Amino acid sequence: MTYDCLIVGAGPAGLSAALHLAWHNRKVLVLDRRSGPLFYTLSKLENVPGMPGQRGVEIMKNLRAQAEAMGAEVKKASIVKASGELGKFMLESATGETFSGTTLLLATGVARFHPTVDGDYTQCLAYAGKCNLFYCPDCEAPETDGKDTLVIATGSSAGAIGTIKHLANHATRLTLLMTSDAPFKEHHKNYLEENKIELIYGEIAAFEGKKGCLDAVLLKEGQRLEHEAYFVSSPKIPRSDLAAQLGISVRESGHAEPKSQRGDTDIPGVWIAGDLRPMTQQVAVAMGTGNIAAVHIDQFLLGH
Repeated sequence: MTYDCLIVGAGPAGLSAALHLAWHNRKVLVLDRRSGPLFYTLSKLENVPGMPGQRGVEIMKNLRAQAEAMGAEVKKASIVKASGELGKFMLESATGETFSGTTLLLATGVARFHPTVDGDYTQCLAYAGKCNLFYCPDCEAPETDGKDTLVIATGSSAGAIGTIKHLANHATRLTLLMTSDAPFKEHHKNYLEENKIELIYGEIAAFEGKKGCLDAVLLKEGQRLEHEAYFVSSPKIPRSDLAAQLGISVRESGHAEPKSQRGDTDIPGVWIAGDLRPMTQQVAVAMGTGNIAAVHIDQFLLGH
């Protein structure tokens, strides 16, 4: 079967696009490997319009159910190859399955870098998105309102400062833990000093907590950092490998380059949406870019 549209990624962008296309009677298949963070987010999201206080996992379940009710197909598959051209795009999974479509939407998101213990990030997964460990300043900075907050930096010092500035109007006190020896520019050092933000360098030995709530971060140097909230500052690398395979322009940041705000690309018949685009990682924004792309894919199919 050749689908009207193949969508890679069943996050808020991909499912919103599938919903619109299925509503317009398009044959649409969503392929996803189920690794997106929202599938595992148990904390409540307060800034998704019309969905106050819903957990991330609930939003994902509702979006999928709504898209499938309209006729969209959603299938678990890890897509590793993308090829073809308008009218005959081909996707291949890690298990060798192939899927064909007239048009293609990439909503593959970003790879998130968690704090690690001896190079292993799995200890952190017991707390990520569960209670008081957060990642997205645009999405979750207000979660630190009135709280003594530890920022755990796994990437650059500039990125850490950016996260600190996002939280400065919310947290009552901020402490910065650098897990690497990334150097600070002089004006960044001055910012920390002027705002009385303690800077600690250390390697994490363990995370301590229960029922998804983080109580303390233990350092190999012997310190026990106990705070009310924790915020990770880390690189978020766009999953742009499929875009690159198709010949789509990719920025130095790793984000795929849209030709316009519609999400179309310099490859006819291919659109991008969500965090793959160079923009903030908010659920509402991802849903909007997915819907915008779907509207134009449907219109494109009408005239094709």
